Amino acid sequence: MTILSVSDLTFTYHPTEHPILEHLNFSPVPGTFNLLIGMSGGGKSTLLRAMAGLLPQFGGQLKTGQIKLDGQNIHQVVPFERAKRVSLLFQQPQRQFTMQTARQELTFALENIQTPASEIPTRITKALTFVDELALADQNLQHLSGGQQQKLALAITLAQGSDLILLDEPFANIDLASRAQLLKLLKQLQINHGKTIVVTDHDLTGYDGLVDALYRLDGKTRTVQTEHVSQLTHQQPVAPKSRQRSTLGPYKRLTWHALTITRSTQILLKASTFGLSQGEIGLLTGANGVGKSTLFKSLARLLPSTGMIRWDDQPSRQIKMPLWAQHIGLVFQHANDQFVTLTVREELALSQKHSQHPTYWTQDRITAALHQLDLTALIDRNVYQLSGGQQKKIQLLSMLIMAPPVLLLDEPLAGLDPTSLKTMMTIIQNTVLTLNLAVLMISHQRRGLAPFINYELHFDQQTLSESTQEVDHALES
Repeated sequence: MTILSVSDLTFTYHPTEHPILEHLNFSPVPGTFNLLIGMSGGGKSTLLRAMAGLLPQFGGQLKTGQIKLDGQNIHQVVPFERAKRVSLLFQQPQRQFTMQTARQELTFALENIQTPASEIPTRITKALTFVDELALADQNLQHLSGGQQQKLALAITLAQGSDLILLDEPFANIDLASRAQLLKLLKQLQINHGKTIVVTDHDLTGYDGLVDALYRLDGKTRTVQTEHVSQLTHQQPVAPKSRQRSTLGPYKRLTWHALTITRSTQILLKASTFGLSQGEIGLLTGANGVGKSTLFKSLARLLPSTGMIRWDDQPSRQIKMPLWAQHIGLVFQHANDQFVTLTVREELALSQKHSQHPTYWTQDRITAALHQLDLTALIDRNVYQLSGGQQKKIQLLSMLIMAPPVLLLDEPLAGLDPTSLKTMMTIIQNTVLTLNLAVLMISHQRRGLAPFINYELHFDQQTLSESTQEVDHALES
């Protein structure tokens, strides 16, 4: 059984800045299920990458301490032997893919750890069956939904058969039912095969009864502290609900009638009619792969559709694309796809230059928002070197500053801790109400959203249906 220990670890990405990890000690007990929590940007991903032997080889500087794998310095273990014992799932799964399909990716990963050729087909089938996505084995990974990509990345990680499995936000884009099933299977993997599992997550839903040890990476002391697992007891899944519609902004500028969306030969949405009310925030839910992101891209006119999409009762086909892009803002699921400059300062300055409400988004308001989101110290940092949660904050703030009348937010809350989520949603809500914007957001994260959501649309079986139930604020708190 693999034993990994982190001793007196001090690590920094920038020698002149305060270390992101400082004199940190962490040694998960072999054969246990461990949950690591903490604030966005606090160093959780950094710790997992260091434990996998990727740092400081691929960035940063190790100032003190060491990481030992079975008593040997982890950096003295050759990569393919290290990968046999420790596997890591990245926070953003698309960064992990190097091949076109899941089958090719799995084959490549298994060949790299010198798996006998005769065993590879069986291990591929077993891994894809584990995440219930065998049907996607030969589909292009880039054409899949974010949730499907995340499940396949998990399958690739598990297929390596490592004793120590490190999972960085593995359920951020995965629907509630799949999340519950995968957690159950991971627990069985731990119990039946003696695996050591370390998961980072901001959503504590579903971990009660599964976790052997709970740890918090303290953003101030930069150290790992042991927490009591009893705090997971009441973190149960939140049932799909929504609150009564607001009367603040009933006017619908973006509407669609008999909208039908087809991808290849598959009909995703059939004859849907709806409109987004200005001054409201809607939540779009549904299983992974049902077509939520495709709907957003169709409304943004990045993908074809049939039926009628209108802006202020004018058919979309009569509006030139540059003008349409000023009406409809799409926040991509992956923040890296949105950035067009290098630093936080440059990204926000560009958004301010093109803002449709520059008198609202003054420099003072932007500075205040940066402070609220704990981003002030990162103003001159490279956006591509930030944590996943920090990137999400910058991405959302940039699009809010541009302030198009309609904003479609695709998984905007992935990687955000509960405090950051509340702060971000408060900024979004204030902007929506003040500027009379319309927002529709896709999110599998439900906890904490009740005070901000006006209505919920559920996408299922080629149909969009609006919930009429009132939100139970107690469940969401």
